[in-house]
Amino acid sequence: MPANPNPVSVPAPSPAPDRLCTGLSWFEEKPALTSVEGGDLRLKALSPGTRLALTWSGRRRCIGWTAPGKGRTPCADDADIDGAATLAQCPACQNRDHGLAVARDRITDDGRSYQLYLAWFAPGMLKVGITGVQRGVARLLEQGAIGYTVIATGTLPAARRAELTVSASGLAKERYRSRAKVEAWWGLPETDGLRSALTEGRSKALRMLADHSLDAFPDGPLVDNTAFFGLGDGAPATYREVQALDDSGSLAGEVRSVIGKHLFLAAEGGGAPLLLDTRLLAGRHTVPVPVPVADVDGSDPGPAGVRTVERRRPLVYDTPTLF
Repeated sequence: MPANPNPVSVPAPSPAPDRLCTGLSWFEEKPALTSVEGGDLRLKALSPGTRLALTWSGRRRCIGWTAPGKGRTPCADDADIDGAATLAQCPACQNRDHGLAVARDRITDDGRSYQLYLAWFAPGMLKVGITGVQRGVARLLEQGAIGYTVIATGTLPAARRAELTVSASGLAKERYRSRAKVEAWWGLPETDGLRSALTEGRSKALRMLADHSLDAFPDGPLVDNTAFFGLGDGAPATYREVQALDDSGSLAGEVRSVIGKHLFLAAEGGGAPLLLDTRLLAGRHTVPVPVPVADVDGSDPGPAGVRTVERRRPLVYDTPTLF
C-alpha cells in the first residue's frame, strides 16, 4: 500500500495541570476555594448562588506550610495524607506552619499585634481566642463564629495570657469541636441570646483582665452572622453530610450557604442538600468542570466518590410533667 502523501500529525494531549486544592479561605469577608497550580494561586468564589463543579483523582498530598510575608511553601517530601483527615498537612509541615505554632503555644512572641475576641456559636457555647490584627475577621469567619466581638488588642504574649485567664475562669472555652458547632445550627436563630451572651461575657472578661497589659474595647461592635451565613431559619431539616471522599470522584451543584469551612450544596442529581467540610478537599488534585455532564438518559448525575450520612433535625417533644 503506498504511503499517505499527506500525513496528518495529531499532537499528543497535554497533561492536566497539577492543581492542588488547599482548602477554603475567606478574603475580604468572601469565601473562596483555593488551589495552587505551579506557583499561581487560584480562587473559586463560593458565594451563595454560584456553581461549584469539580473532579478529583490521585493520591492526597500535604499542602505545605505558611508563614507571615512568605505565603505557602510546598511540602518538601510531597507527603501522603490520609483521606479522612481534616488537616491536610504532614507532621513536618505542621511544625513549620506559623498559624499552628501560635495556636499550639509554641511561639512566645512574633512582634505582631493580636486581637482578643469572644465568639458565640449557640446558647452555652462561648469561645475566647486570639487572631492577628492584620487578619481582620478572617479567622472568625473561618471557624464559623455565628456571633463575635473583639474585646482587646495587645502583643502575642499579652493576648495569650488573657486568653488563658478567661478560659481558666470557665467563662468561655478555647475550642469547640466541629461536630458540636454543626449540630447547634438547628437551634438558630438565637439573636437575643447571642447579643446578651457577648455583652455579658465581654463585661466579665474585661473585669478579670483589668490588670493585664491590653488595650480594651468595652464598647466594640457585636457582630451577628446568622443571616450572613444563611442560617436565618437554621440548618436544613434534612441534609446529607459528607463523611469521606474516595480517591477519585466528582461533585457539582449550587452553593446555598458557606459557614466557616463548611458549605451547603444543592447537588445536581437531586436529593437533600449536601453539607461538605471543604477541609476534606484540601490536598487533592482537583479539576474544575465547566458544564454539567449528563447521564446517557439526559439526566444530571449525582455526586461520585462521595460517602454521606443523612442528618435530620432532632424532634422536640412538648411533654407535660407527670408530677
